[in-house]
Amino acid sequence: MFLGITGCVENSESKTSNDENSENTTTDGENKTQEITTLKLNEDAFISNEEGEIRLKILSVKETTERNQFSDKQADRVVIIEYEYENKSREDDVFISDIDFRAYDKANFALETYPISVKHPSKISTGRKTTASMAFALNNDENYIELEFYDNIFSSKADVKFILEW
Repeated sequence: MFLGITGCVENSESKTSNDENSENTTTDGENKTQEITTLKLNEDAFISNEEGEIRLKILSVKETTERNQFSDKQADRVVIIEYEYENKSREDDVFISDIDFRAYDKANFALETYPISVKHPSKISTGRKTTASMAFALNNDENYIELEFYDNIFSSKADVKFILEW
């Protein structure tokens, strides 16, 4: 089973109409290159693999005063990131949640998700789109987050990176 999962890891590609924001990286053990596209708020990312294509866009970053009294996570600030995704051509339903993302602050520290009320993602069939949101604890004064999206959570390379400044 592990070999079946790892065989799917390197098959994801991303593309965008804005090629000047791409970084080339080499996949492990192969001569193929995977472009990691860097985008900003409200820019579309198109991620393709053998199953088809999805579109992903980060719509907004908003700070909230809401806190979870039962959480032991340190959060000087909490930000809610709203995103939109669309199943362009995949036969299987698409479901994109906070587990598909990794977030970092300006000092490259990994951010933790924060347990507050957010709009939960939905499974969507081909041709459908939806919005969802996720919350992160932020422990600095910078209005900056690097958000990496992984179409395959077992992959070691992000499919697209969003630089979020607000």
